[in-house]
Amino acid sequence: MESKPLRRIVTTHQCTKSAVMIDDKLPLNPSPGGAGERVIWQSHEFPARVDEEGDMAQPSMGFYAQGSTIRVVDIPPNSAGFNHRTSSLDYGIVMEGAVELLLDDGTKTVCHAGDVIIQRATMHQWNNTTDKPARMIFVLIPAVPLVVAGEKLGDFHLPKLPGQVD
Repeated sequence: MESKPLRRIVTTHQCTKSAVMIDDKLPLNPSPGGAGERVIWQSHEFPARVDEEGDMAQPSMGFYAQGSTIRVVDIPPNSAGFNHRTSSLDYGIVMEGAVELLLDDGTKTVCHAGDVIIQRATMHQWNNTTDKPARMIFVLIPAVPLVVAGEKLGDFHLPKLPGQVD
């Protein structure tokens, strides 16, 4: 599936203290299962520094070490994702199409454009059971490690993506 580029608009300041705007298009990177993905912006600490220079959308994919990450994922039609867990608090927004959210106990629900999902470090998978592509935006925020029944549950089954830096 060919993903359409994402328009990103960043506001910042010039040395004269006046605001400026950077308006660009970001191509998506191929990822497992035919999906497309791209980190749109990352902060590397909290609170975030808004005086950092450079493009904070480099493809580090070290999702959320100390700051936040916003990323886009395109999910191709008639595709199944993979079970995974991130040690983060994630806000997922369906922007286009519909996706099925499947949990490890078999619970599932269909999420449509405009729906917001709060993902709290659970094992899950995203499927597109329709004949149309879907696009989601995710904001990932660092979280205290999840402990269930005395066991610390960390990241699980996250594939390496092109350009990923550990």
